[in-house]
Amino acid sequence: MQTLTIEAVTPDTAFALREALSRFRAELHVTEDGRSYVKVTLGQSDLEIVEVLNAIEDYVTQRATGPARIASNGHKYALHAVPPSQAVD
Repeated sequence: MQTLTIEAVTPDTAFALREALSRFRAELHVTEDGRSYVKVTLGQSDLEIVEVLNAIEDYVTQRATGPARIASNGHKYALHAVPPSQAVD
C-alpha cells in the first residue's frame, strides 16, 4: 500500500490535519524529538488518492499559513493553497 506523510509545524496543526482527513485512514504520529506528522494509508484507487490530495489542499487553503509538506515513495512535495481567484465553489 502507498502512504502519504504530511509534516506538521506543531502538534495542534497535526491534530487539525488529522481531523480534516478523518474520513481516510489517517494516523497522527509524534517522533521522539517532538516532531508531529500525519500518515495516510492509501488504497489502490486513483479516486481515493485524488480525494486525499483535495482534502489536504482544502485544509491548506483554509488554514492559509503556508504549504503542506508531503512525502511519498521517497519523494517530497509541497502542496500550496489555492488562490481565491482559482477556487471552485
